[in-house]
Amino acid sequence: MTHKLLHHAVTSALFVSVLVCSWGSQAEDNNTRLYRPVDNWQVDGANGALYVSGSLTESPCRLAMTSAYQAVELGNTETAELKAVGDKGRPTAFHLELQDCIEVNSALEDVRTGQTAWSSTQPAVKIRFIAPTVPWMPDFAKVMGAEGIGLVLSDKSGQTLPLNQSSNPDLLPSGQSTLTYYVSPVRTAQLMQPGAYSALISFEMLYE
Repeated sequence: MTHKLLHHAVTSALFVSVLVCSWGSQAEDNNTRLYRPVDNWQVDGANGALYVSGSLTESPCRLAMTSAYQAVELGNTETAELKAVGDKGRPTAFHLELQDCIEVNSALEDVRTGQTAWSSTQPAVKIRFIAPTVPWMPDFAKVMGAEGIGLVLSDKSGQTLPLNQSSNPDLLPSGQSTLTYYVSPVRTAQLMQPGAYSALISFEMLYE
């Protein structure tokens, strides 16, 4: 996501620069062919300045627009499915599509195991899911609405993904790649208050 925003800033800056250069060229043409305008830089209110800024970043992959903002519908969960604290409901898959991945040298360390994902051709990526958590339960995202319930994220192997921390690094093939994750409702308290609920979970892609 971060990369997408920065890329947009570069595009805007370049677009403005092109407009400025084109206008200057046209003015010079008019000056040569038609007239020579009087220098008006000393006239109050007749001139100004344009400040253009941007940033250029290097990213091995591009996050598809359809993956940047998603709505995941979990459907209805019966309280009988969640008999005890920690019990999970049905997992619902969501996907992050990465495009235009290039071949690069990469080495990303898993801070929890100390192991490093290394490749001379494949980009490596870690993902960090960010959300407020249930008190004393840092792996469960807090929801608004129903009480006694939270959300838990997992990877394709069913391993719980810790919130607000980087995931294990994944090596990606060049070209296009899709990362699949799951979100499940989870019971977080003895007392439950049924009702509709929602949560906002953001994420960021971390490259080497």
